[in-house]
Amino acid sequence: MAISPVNPIGLGDFGGFGGVGSIGGLSGGASVKAAQTPTVDFAEALGKVQGSIDQADELSRQLATGELTDIHQYTVAASKAQLGVQLTVAMRNQMLSAFQEIMRMQI
Repeated sequence: MAISPVNPIGLGDFGGFGGVGSIGGLSGGASVKAAQTPTVDFAEALGKVQGSIDQADELSRQLATGELTDIHQYTVAASKAQLGVQLTVAMRNQMLSAFQEIMRMQI
């Protein structure tokens, strides 16, 4: 007796994900595969954070000279830059902690 697979649930407006059926390559009679973790290029992430800092600096300059009339644009850009720096520092701290833990391992 064959069990029919459950139809994947589409997530609609949530970033265009394929649904539950696409997670880990699962399908009706297929074997379970190991989930793949996304790779993050730390240099690319640092570049994006630097870009958000530069944008906040430019909007700050425009605000100071009177070129920028909408203070909300600067506030949003400054908040994005601050969150980016906080995330970058947290990632660095985690990587440093992991490296130190590896170095403490005995062979």
